[in-house]
Amino acid sequence: MKISPRIIIGSGGTGGHIYPGIAIADELKNKIPEINILFIGSKKHMEMQEIPKFGYQIESICISGGKKNFFSLSGVILFMELIYSCFLANKIIQKFSPNLVIGTGGYVSFPTLYAAEKNRIPILIQEQNSFPGLTNRIFSRYAKKICIAYEESKEFFPQKKTIITGNPVRSGILQLPSREEACLHLGLKIEKPIILSMGGSQGSNSINNAWGKGLKKLIHLDIQLIWQLGKGSLQRIRKNRISHHKNFLLMEFIDHIPICYAAADIIVSRAGALTISEICLIGKPYILIPFPWSSDDHQNKNAKILEEKEAALIIKNEEIDKKLVDSTIQLLNNSSMKKKMSKNILQLGKPKATNDIVNEILQII
Repeated sequence: MKISPRIIIGSGGTGGHIYPGIAIADELKNKIPEINILFIGSKKHMEMQEIPKFGYQIESICISGGKKNFFSLSGVILFMELIYSCFLANKIIQKFSPNLVIGTGGYVSFPTLYAAEKNRIPILIQEQNSFPGLTNRIFSRYAKKICIAYEESKEFFPQKKTIITGNPVRSGILQLPSREEACLHLGLKIEKPIILSMGGSQGSNSINNAWGKGLKKLIHLDIQLIWQLGKGSLQRIRKNRISHHKNFLLMEFIDHIPICYAAADIIVSRAGALTISEICLIGKPYILIPFPWSSDDHQNKNAKILEEKEAALIIKNEEIDKKLVDSTIQLLNNSSMKKKMSKNILQLGKPKATNDIVNEILQII
């Protein structure tokens, strides 16, 4: 009797680490329907609710991550969490007995990959950013294969086992509905311009505050806004009566991102690697606002690559209040700039990334 392959994916913390793992899992299921896939995530973060929505099991470890001074109380707590999480990940791996462990970066991946290496389980690393995270840099020496999204990150990994694939994205991104269908679904007017603003899975107070100050201007120009605020911000923004205007669609988190992508004329977001990879496939004019406190400043480095290729505009975090609303409106009204940006960003897309990564996985297992 044929034994079904067993895969563990260490994936969590933010959507930028979670959704690449889900995309890989979905493609593995398409190719091997009987495959057994288990996710490992942090019990304190969104993956515990998000991953089961896609039909996958997830086991939790207790690491919280974040930048902490190891000589502070929070640093000591993080160190203790790390030790305990390595113990938990080891128990999970020994019980599940996977053929391969996949790390998509972030602090959840560290205990997962550590336990995999200690149990001599093959490892595959998927790195989303142009500047690799610490976990992936550490464990690259043990990995069978390293799949990267940017040429710029190749120098940080062993050359012989590193391959440029691009970032895995959800299948719905490759098959967007028409703009007409999307606007009908969202209750927006197709004849009016639409901005899609995303502050990341955690939201962004600075982006939200800037839009809040510019709502009257958007109403005056009859511009529609799909506004993803992040957890905990919706109630605060709703206290402003103007935010209830019919031109504005507010939500904490976007469950059906392909619909919002399809409706939008312009997209504004942080410079997370996953979002960038998705926009490169759909080819919409793009304004990036790098999160200045991202680990190793990776968001700024991601954004610079697009800016250098004239595929996106960058607004610095400290300039959001002054520039966000006016710069977005100016781009909406600049047809030649929008056309140029769309053409350039499409050239950066890698639509076969998920398939290519899964083919590498199949060669290992």
